Amino acid sequence: MMRITTWMVFALLVLCLSAAAENNPPYRQTQNVIYGEVDGVGLLMDVFAPPRSDGPGQGLGLICVTSGAWKSDRAMMEAHQRIGIIDVPCGHGYTVFAVRPGCLSGFTALQMLAHIKTGIRYIKGHAPEYGVDAERLGLTGASAGGHLALLAGMCVDPPNPDAEEALDKLGTGVKAIGVFCPATDFLDWNGKKYGLDLMEGRLVFRDGLTGKTEGEKEAAAKSVSPLYLVKAGLPPFLFVHGDADSVVPVQQSIKMVKALKDAGDSAELIIKKGADHSWPTIREEFEQMALWFDGKL
Repeated sequence: MMRITTWMVFALLVLCLSAAAENNPPYRQTQNVIYGEVDGVGLLMDVFAPPRSDGPGQGLGLICVTSGAWKSDRAMMEAHQRIGIIDVPCGHGYTVFAVRPGCLSGFTALQMLAHIKTGIRYIKGHAPEYGVDAERLGLTGASAGGHLALLAGMCVDPPNPDAEEALDKLGTGVKAIGVFCPATDFLDWNGKKYGLDLMEGRLVFRDGLTGKTEGEKEAAAKSVSPLYLVKAGLPPFLFVHGDADSVVPVQQSIKMVKALKDAGDSAELIIKKGADHSWPTIREEFEQMALWFDGKL
């Protein structure tokens, strides 16, 4: 239990302490937009609109899966704002949709994935109101947010014109995906099975691992491991990872990039030398990723 608690606390701290916020962030923030509903409770996102009337990202949207240690609340939103993952792309002219998919305490990874898909549909359905192109959306996230963004990029629902609800008619595909230090393979965590102990099983089972067979655990771990969902025809990917990451091994991104390339997909990897799960100059890598999105979107 102590190792898991340390991981959760560490992940939040590194997000909070990586960089200081600028005094005048380049966005106009709208908090707590309800993009969906689960069991009578609203699913929330913040929308960050760039004030500039120009820039390479003008008219384009970037969806940021806002999660750390599979925790997504107002504190985590503010931590993401502090490190630059919001204001750097806004500075390029992107409208950033910071989607909160829910927390590990209430939802499994696959349930969070469903929430992200709901968010993508909502953003596409309301694209004219936000002044973005529904066909040119990017997807990003860091740590747990990167893991969930990858799942959403792999598990795309095609458009369904026969759906009863208007938003359900929309597909969940995006045009490009860029992530930081994501988990990709829970069955091989630098040679160890069940990386992060699957957060005591709650990441895959609401009631934990007690009573689950080895086969059930393996199947569940595989279902939330983006590595095993790779196929041809996916959008382009960019990964950024520190080679001294003590929380999510850089091996996770290296294996994922190889699998994508082997499948014929486009994938790039930036390895930050000597960097742990976050680093003081991480805004520089956010800037590199924003430039990459400029070229892809």
